[in-house]
Amino acid sequence: MVALVAASSVLLLAAFGVVVAVGYLIGCRIWPYTNCSRCHGDGTSRAPSPKAFRDCPRCKGTGRRTRIGRRLLDHHTNH
Repeated sequence: MVALVAASSVLLLAAFGVVVAVGYLIGCRIWPYTNCSRCHGDGTSRAPSPKAFRDCPRCKGTGRRTRIGRRLLDHHTNH
């Protein structure tokens, strides 16, 4: 009886994980971009001089980055 309860809880947890993963991938398909973590979506970062700014090197000044799940989806569809 205890093994049956443990097995059913493992299956329930696995099903929940699959639902969360599919939901995340659907979200990545609908909203493929997120704010850049380095510039916080501004597209600029501090230059070596105190009052100067330059384009963020991570996002190249766009302020947006492709989400990891979207990169995985793009890699899967291209290969």
